[in-house]
Amino acid sequence: MTPLMRQSVVCAIVVAGLGFAVLGGLVVGEARETGHTMASRFKRPDAERAARAACASRAPFVVLDTFAHFRPVNIDDAPARRGVQHGDVVAAIVEANHPGTLVYQTDPIFNVSTLAADFGRLASDIEAGRVAKPAAIVSSIVLPVDLAHVNAARAGAKPLRSSDVAAHRADVLDALTDGKNPENPYTEIDRQIGRLSAAGVPVFVAAGNSGPDETVNALALSDGVYAVGALDRDGTEAAYTSAAGFVSVWSPGFVVLTEAPGGLSVSGGRKVELKGADIPEQRAVIARFSGKRAADVVLRTPAELGYLGDVAPSRQRNRHLAKMLRPGVYRTEHLMAAYGYASGSGTFARAVADGPYMHFPSDTIFRATADGVLDFDPIGDRSEGQLEVADATSFAAPNICATALFQPRLAYAGGRN
Repeated sequence: MTPLMRQSVVCAIVVAGLGFAVLGGLVVGEARETGHTMASRFKRPDAERAARAACASRAPFVVLDTFAHFRPVNIDDAPARRGVQHGDVVAAIVEANHPGTLVYQTDPIFNVSTLAADFGRLASDIEAGRVAKPAAIVSSIVLPVDLAHVNAARAGAKPLRSSDVAAHRADVLDALTDGKNPENPYTEIDRQIGRLSAAGVPVFVAAGNSGPDETVNALALSDGVYAVGALDRDGTEAAYTSAAGFVSVWSPGFVVLTEAPGGLSVSGGRKVELKGADIPEQRAVIARFSGKRAADVVLRTPAELGYLGDVAPSRQRNRHLAKMLRPGVYRTEHLMAAYGYASGSGTFARAVADGPYMHFPSDTIFRATADGVLDFDPIGDRSEGQLEVADATSFAAPNICATALFQPRLAYAGGRN
């Protein structure tokens, strides 16, 4: 499951001195030039220097992910451009705030070893000039490590919590790599990332969305890599950000994919980043269920799903769900439990807070009016053309150059204001 979600409570806030104002989630006025005024907030001076230099550079950003719309520089075949994958949205967010974007396809069979190989290939391509030296690399990839396992490897040492990782990053990396054991796959990832650091290319990665917990993104343990947490729509640090004490940069994590002439926009229609793209499944779901009474259409999850237990979502589990669940609207908490998210996890709480009803398999979340009618209005302003809401550290990492917390909505001729 890769849900492009979730929205936060709409707040009225005026940001003074930054060239724009946010009123009820809408941006008024013009933002200043990218790289001079930034919405990101920094916890480490080296992270701020790296981000500001990258955003001011005219060199492209490289997005490390998987794609269906953008054409990866390391693959000869042109994409089908029918659908939109997670990496496409990440790349589109970069395009909204930076003059250049290159996308680099990762191995779809994801594990520690394949990810190490991905970083190694990218480093080799940059060193050989096959890929122009980028201003930065951004990725939504999270390589989660439970600190309980790290502490077990540090037998006799004082147990570390997520708030301690920033100050003990080298110790955590040493424990994770078994003292830089060359046979350890985490050692190989650190080695390959070191090649990028030596080339002067910073890497910004999503911190993760499972907080509050004791999980860290192992990628950010390496030198030159910065964990990015998400700012909510009201500008506060999103509670779902994993290992908040280890975050180097806080950036806006909220985006709405909006239909626009010629494709989809992540910048409120200022320009179309996903040219020729569409999300027909979401469009059909919104048209079908908006305005229906929730009680008349909501489905029950099969009781048999309770036997699956609280395990992490996996391809095997999702294949099982595809056989057992009918497409339709379910209670959000029931569907999230079916996906395997524990009720105490940040991802579970975030989805439930966004709306009580959720569609399978599109993951579209609906609010409900006082009369129990389903309503898809993530911005809360009744503007038209909204197709997908996204709120995650995955979308904060590529948003480090953003000049505003929220982008202005798309205006439709004759549309609602």
